[in-house]
Amino acid sequence: MQGDRGRERVAGVRGAGARPPAARPHGARRWLFVGALGGALAASLGCGAPEDEVDADAIVVGAALPFTGEGATIGQNLEQALLLAVEDVNRAGGVSGRRLRLVSRDSNSGTARGLDSVLELLYIDGVRYLVGPEENELAREILSDLKGLDVFEILPGYASPSVQREETRGRRLRLPPSPLAFGCGISELARQLGVASANTIAAQDDFNQSVASEFTTEFNGIDGQILPSITVRAGASSYAERIEPVLAQGADRTLLIVNPTTASTLLTEWAVADRGGAWILGPMLHTPGFLQNLPFSSLEDTFVLTPTLSLASECDEKPSDYRGRVQCRRDNEEAFGDHYAHRWAGDRPFPAAHFYYDAVILLAMGLERVAADGVDEPTSSELHDAILELSSSASERTSWRELPAAMDALRAGEAVALAGAAAEYDFDQFGAAKHLVFDTWRVRRQTYISDGRLQARCLRQPK
Repeated sequence: MQGDRGRERVAGVRGAGARPPAARPHGARRWLFVGALGGALAASLGCGAPEDEVDADAIVVGAALPFTGEGATIGQNLEQALLLAVEDVNRAGGVSGRRLRLVSRDSNSGTARGLDSVLELLYIDGVRYLVGPEENELAREILSDLKGLDVFEILPGYASPSVQREETRGRRLRLPPSPLAFGCGISELARQLGVASANTIAAQDDFNQSVASEFTTEFNGIDGQILPSITVRAGASSYAERIEPVLAQGADRTLLIVNPTTASTLLTEWAVADRGGAWILGPMLHTPGFLQNLPFSSLEDTFVLTPTLSLASECDEKPSDYRGRVQCRRDNEEAFGDHYAHRWAGDRPFPAAHFYYDAVILLAMGLERVAADGVDEPTSSELHDAILELSSSASERTSWRELPAAMDALRAGEAVALAGAAAEYDFDQFGAAKHLVFDTWRVRRQTYISDGRLQARCLRQPK
C-alpha cells in the first residue's frame, strides 16, 4: 500500500509506485479528496513505513518534485537537497526537540497526475508546510487549496509563480529571482554584449511570457530596439515555419525562453537548416544534459543568465543602482557542493538544489523563532512574518554551516538571519526574495562555461 501513496522518504527509505493518469481534479473531485481523508489516514496506519522509521511527533514537510515527465532529470537531485537539509536540522536538535520528516510526491512535471499527487499531500498526508511544486501552472492550480487549508508554501523553483500581494491565509515565500529581476538581468547581459536590437521567442506560459515581457520593456527603456517577437506552444512537432519570420528580422540576439523539450526541437531544426541568428537562452535552459541533445557546436558563443550562487558578502560592494560586471568569490557555493557530495556519494548539486536546501532551513528557523515566543502551531501568516522579520531585523547572518549555533540562538530568543546555500535572503513585504547579481555563461564546445557575474538594476525595480 505504500506504493499507492506515491514517493515518500522516511528515515532514508523511499517508496515508489506508479499511479494511472487521472483527470484534472476540479470542484466535486476535490471534495472526494476531502471525503477520502478519514479513510485514507486510517488505512495508512497499517501500511506505511515500519514503526521504527516514523516519529509520530515529527514535523512533516511535504515536497512536490518532478520525478517523472519532462523535468525528471532534476527530481532526485532536488529531493536529495531537501533530505540533506532535514538531516542537518535534525542533527541541530530539530525544532523545539521535534524532528523534521520529508514526504515527497511526484509532480509528474506539472500534469493532471501530478496535481492529484499534490492534492494527496494536502488532503491525505495533511502537510502544513509545502516545498514546491517546481511547475508554475501546477503551483497556481493549488492556490485555493493552500488558502483553504492555510498551508505555508516555499517556492524554490525558477518558474514559480510571482508573490505580489499580501494574503491572510496560505502565505508563500519565493526564493529565486522574480520574472522582473530575470528580465532586468537578461537586458543587462544584452547591454554588456553590445546588443542594439533584439526579439523574443517565448513559451505560452506565465513565467516565460512574463520574463520575455519584462526583458522587452527594460531593453526598450535603455534605448534598445525590440523587433517583432512570437510565442510558441509546447509539444509541437516542428517550429521551423513559426520562427522563420522572427529570425528574418535580423536581430543582434534573439531571447529563447521556453522549456528544454521545446528548445531542443526548435534549435535542432534551426541548426540543421543552417539559418542565421544568435541567441540568448532563458534560465530554464541552463539544465543538465540540454546541450548534449543538440547538434555539436550549433550554439557556440550563445549566452545564458542564471541566479548567482555567490553570497552578496562575497561580491565587490557596489551601490544598489549600479549595473555592470562584478567580481565575486564562490567559497559558499563550493562548500555546499562539497557538503552535498559527501552525503550523496560524490553527486554534485544542480544550481536549483541550493534553493531547495535553503527552503527547509528557512522553514526550520522560522518555526524555531515562533516557538521561542510560545507558538507551537503557527498560522501561515505568523510563520511568514517571522521569517521576514528575521531576514530584515537580525544584526548578523549565520551560515548554513553553523546551523546548530543558529538554532540555539533562536531557542534563546535571539534574532538570526540565514546566509544560505544559495543566498543571503532579503525579502520584500510579500515574501519575494530580492536578487541583484547573476551568473552569466557562454557555450563553448557543448558546455556552459562561466563568463563572470553582473549586477542588474531595472529602471522600474524598487530600490
